[in-house]
Amino acid sequence: MSTLKDVISAMKEVLLLTEKVERTGGVLTEISKELREHDRRLVRIETLVEVAKVQRSIKSE
Repeated sequence: MSTLKDVISAMKEVLLLTEKVERTGGVLTEISKELREHDRRLVRIETLVEVAKVQRSIKSE
């Protein structure tokens, strides 16, 4: 009977760990989406800075 309890306990632990892994995967997916959005925004800012530098150099000539 003790072995059966150990098996059931181990299975419960596996199920809990599986659920935690799935939740963590979902969180990681959301973080990945946010990171891509931040990257796009950063590229836009870098582009604006480069355009401003070019315009400033043209005006100073």
